[in-house]
Amino acid sequence: MSQTRLATWFLLLASTMTVLASATLAPALPAMTAAFSHIDNAAFWTKMTLALPGLVIALCAPLAGSLVDKFNSQKLLVSALGLFLLSGGLGYYWQASLWLILFSRALMGVAVAFIMVSGTTIAARYFEGPRFSGFMGLQAAFGGFGGVLFLTLAGFLAEQHWTWVFAIYALALLVLPGVWLWVKVPELKAPQGPQVAMPAHWMNRTFVVCCTLALVEIVVLYGLTIHLPFHLTELGHSASTIGLVIAAFLLAMASVSVGYGRARQHLSIKQTHLAGWLVTACGFALLGWVTSLLAIVGASVVIGAGLGLIRPNLVVWLFEFVPPAMRGKAMGIMTTCYFTGQFISPVLFEPAIASLTFSNFCIALALLILVVSCVVSVLYTRLAKPTEQQLG
Repeated sequence: MSQTRLATWFLLLASTMTVLASATLAPALPAMTAAFSHIDNAAFWTKMTLALPGLVIALCAPLAGSLVDKFNSQKLLVSALGLFLLSGGLGYYWQASLWLILFSRALMGVAVAFIMVSGTTIAARYFEGPRFSGFMGLQAAFGGFGGVLFLTLAGFLAEQHWTWVFAIYALALLVLPGVWLWVKVPELKAPQGPQVAMPAHWMNRTFVVCCTLALVEIVVLYGLTIHLPFHLTELGHSASTIGLVIAAFLLAMASVSVGYGRARQHLSIKQTHLAGWLVTACGFALLGWVTSLLAIVGASVVIGAGLGLIRPNLVVWLFEFVPPAMRGKAMGIMTTCYFTGQFISPVLFEPAIASLTFSNFCIALALLILVVSCVVSVLYTRLAKPTEQQLG
């Protein structure tokens, strides 16, 4: 196997560590809450073990991006994987103290911020154009499939004892040596042939649009994964059934992401993004109308298909106009947008669903997505500078 192919595989595997850090503690939360029931507001603080890494990632990602642009990003990625492994082990070692567990989760957030930014920045050095589109599709797919696998494994470990869930972070041991041995940082290639003129300053209107869409995408994604289980519970479905529905959603998202590179052969950046949002809107409209389990699964799959186009497309779009030497910083800012969206999603969705009901909210959200997508598309087409229009 060639060095480039080995590097590709280990970059993809490294990207799954970000998924591993987020939701794998979820099956252990009830038992963890019981273990620390002597602490005031134990339920809140145990839930914070799930949420805290996201907050730290949002705060650290811009710093990670700046450092990745200035220093050896491969060494930063290796160091981040080492910190990821250490912080996961500390969670088990410090199992007697909830406050030390929270500290270990904060360390994990730092690690994930550097893994996300440095891994994607290195990949952009290996691949360009359609090949980078294909890689980003695979990265999103690895995240989706990894989420299903890791949650299943975490559930099995949590049934043995809640502290066993921390053992799942030892999977980083399978990734770190490969990244150290085979992932290198190719030199920046000098431009050859006629080049599309880049904007004088990459932090322009297009950059703001990309970051805003990243935040919106995560708000919608987490809004569904957080509130759909409660809707299914109200309809009388069991926890195992809820898990299967969420798994179907993630699998659909991952499967479509695998084919993202092929989709980009026929659609421009903006067309792909618009198509993804239109498919997502159709899925939410369907979810708002149906009540049978099979129809809900179908609607979830449609939503997952739409989001599966959107996720990789954002990074590909970002890297088309950001100069290579500044991609780490740009990716750091976008990562902050992702995890800010993760935090504000419940704040935005909860009151709306409480006042409208889940079904009515889904229909209203579908209409909102349709209207905003059309308006933004028209406005952006009319207002974009000529250099920006060439990038789509």
